[in-house]
Amino acid sequence: FNAPEDLPPKLLHAFDFVLVDPPFITHDVWAKYATTAKLLLREGGRLLCTTIAENAPMMQEVLGLSPAMFRPSIPNLVYQYSLYANYASPRLD
Repeated sequence: FNAPEDLPPKLLHAFDFVLVDPPFITHDVWAKYATTAKLLLREGGRLLCTTIAENAPMMQEVLGLSPAMFRPSIPNLVYQYSLYANYASPRLD
C-alpha cells in the first residue's frame, strides 16, 4: 500500500483484468491503488473498481472512471457501493 510502484517486474503490465476494492475510501488510498492498477494492467486491460457513490468525482480524477448503472445490494452497510469500469458491459448498465 505505501509503495504502490514497488512491484515485481514480472507483474508489470501482465494482467488483462484488475479488480480494485480497497479497504478505505479516501483520496490518498485511491491514488495509490490507481497507481498500482495502472502498472498491473496490460494495454487495453479491463479495470473494475468499487467505492461509494460520493466518490464518483474522485474516481473520474484518479482513474478516469464513471459509475456504472448496476449497484450491488449490500443491505447491512451504511454506505452503498457503486461499480466503476473502464469498459462497456451490458451487465453493468
